[in-house]
Amino acid sequence: MNTELYIARHILPRRGSESISNPIVNIAIVAIALGLAVMIIAVSVIVGFKSTISEQIFGFSSHIEIVNFDTNTSFESLPIRTDSTLLEELRSEENVTHVQIYATKPALVKVNNTVRGIIVKGIDDSYNWKFIQDHLLEGEILSFPHDTTTDNAVISRKLANLLQLSLGDKFTTSFVPNDSNKKVRKRRFIVSGIYETHLNEIDDRFILADIRHIQDLNNWDSNQCSGYEVYLNDYKNLDVQKEMIQNIVGFDISPDVQKLRVQTLKETTPQIFDWLSLLDMNAWLIIALMVLVAGMNMITGLLVIILEKTAMIGTLKALGAQNISIRKVFIYVGSMLIGKGLILGNIVGIGLCLLQYYFHPFGLDPSVYFMSYVPILLNPAYIVLLNVGTFVLTAAMLIMPSVLVTKISPSEAIRFD
Repeated sequence: MNTELYIARHILPRRGSESISNPIVNIAIVAIALGLAVMIIAVSVIVGFKSTISEQIFGFSSHIEIVNFDTNTSFESLPIRTDSTLLEELRSEENVTHVQIYATKPALVKVNNTVRGIIVKGIDDSYNWKFIQDHLLEGEILSFPHDTTTDNAVISRKLANLLQLSLGDKFTTSFVPNDSNKKVRKRRFIVSGIYETHLNEIDDRFILADIRHIQDLNNWDSNQCSGYEVYLNDYKNLDVQKEMIQNIVGFDISPDVQKLRVQTLKETTPQIFDWLSLLDMNAWLIIALMVLVAGMNMITGLLVIILEKTAMIGTLKALGAQNISIRKVFIYVGSMLIGKGLILGNIVGIGLCLLQYYFHPFGLDPSVYFMSYVPILLNPAYIVLLNVGTFVLTAAMLIMPSVLVTKISPSEAIRFD
């Protein structure tokens, strides 16, 4: 029988008792509950926000790109030749879910005296439309007849509003040639679909069109493109995945071999992912502050309980109880109070997260936050870690107030005069 635990259960402050420690202990429990609830909500929102932004960026631009070795950061790319053998090898990889070709070219569009710089992303029938279909507001995706180049294009809601375009409207784009001796070339497109991702990096400039337009404008043949886009099943460790793709592509850059470079989206748009990584620092700061507040409140509550039970401590010492044994009693008391706070905190925190996840009562301004409501991603592993970490750290803080037990003298504690 655990004597210390038995005593702790019997001296635990109970609801309805007139103990002076009750209000303070209740405040400590509420502080722990609120702290854990805030941590669960903060971590779920931050993880949800990072996941949503990452999925939107990866959904449009893929996880890994294979481009011409000499291509720079410009959207005016150098061509590579499509290799059916390489495509087959890439698609056979277990972690590769999809591979598609693309071509990009910057352009200017003028509608109703409004001029806008855009990027035309040329695609073909290998394009994975899932992301665009999930964000398609009006119209339909592109289809690619084999015998002719389609003039249909899918544009963003932001560009459509800026250029005052709607479904079925026509607009003309001007492409500046690389050779200064050549004239500006134009293409007329028809709005067949309108999408919205809420990401300015995408909505501000990209339209989707038939890749044969880009091939014709660049004087490429039908087997040339800007590169391959590779989608992965698991993109948590992109560096490892990049190395795997590089091994397939090869490292040979001899004159008679096509020179290819493998690059991840984190390498081409580092500013976005650096910004997302700052959110982790915010999460750690919130967790540290909440644990500190909960621990300080618990220390205060336990000190009051110890002072209230001074006579009992003196009696136990007079009966031969050791200081370490009496300190265990109060650490058990504090741990049980922490447990109550954690249970309440889980109910509140997880409950609010589920409410937001299913009903979205808390909205956001899409122009600022890139999404229309607060995203939530409940990860059971994170919740378990938060509970265990909060319990261990807060319980460890109880060692400090339990030292007060050693300062209590039996002769002073149980004096009757």
